[in-house]
Amino acid sequence: MFEKLYKIWKARQNFSFLLIILVIYMFVIIPMVNERLMGKLLFTGFYFLFLSTGIQFLDKKRTLPISLIFVGAPLTILISQITTNTTWQTAALDLFVIMYCIWLGSIILKRTFSRGHITLNRVQGAVIVYLLSGFAFALLYHSIYLIAGPSSFKGLITSQRTEFMYFSLTTLTTLGYGDLTPINVFARSLTSLEALYGQLYPAILIARLVSMEIATNREA
Repeated sequence: MFEKLYKIWKARQNFSFLLIILVIYMFVIIPMVNERLMGKLLFTGFYFLFLSTGIQFLDKKRTLPISLIFVGAPLTILISQITTNTTWQTAALDLFVIMYCIWLGSIILKRTFSRGHITLNRVQGAVIVYLLSGFAFALLYHSIYLIAGPSSFKGLITSQRTEFMYFSLTTLTTLGYGDLTPINVFARSLTSLEALYGQLYPAILIARLVSMEIATNREA
């Protein structure tokens, strides 16, 4: 079993393992893990899996040092948070991971929309970018909260990332229950941007994938 998982992890063109880790991380680890020691250790372990799995798509020689920074710096901060947890550590961690998500998402999109037939792997890549977008927006909201304070959002129960992940995903899918609302002007702007992105991304993606498949069939 572990050998099969390792082969999937090492397959650079295969997005399956990254998608599995990202789904577990976003929908299980972040919402359900508490802030105690064992919870932090589990959180750190999945964080490492998420970051290191993405490295498989970033490890060209010219980008390797930058890739190691994107993995090493957040992981170092996360480990240090096990014993000390300050606002600047949390904000720095959010910033690093946001940049990492943008970089990783752009590379996956490039591979997803490269020439060739539409495969399951390409569809998985498109889903990963969609989830990464929701994750990045959640961290942006969390950063705004850290800077502007509790008054930036109305309806928060806690200040943990799980609140902002929930808010981000309901905004991305334009579900919008209304139990959490942004008060800060920057948070409101980001909410509008995310809702617009959440509508346009699937529509443009589907149209693009269909047109690519038609063009490929014509050339065959």
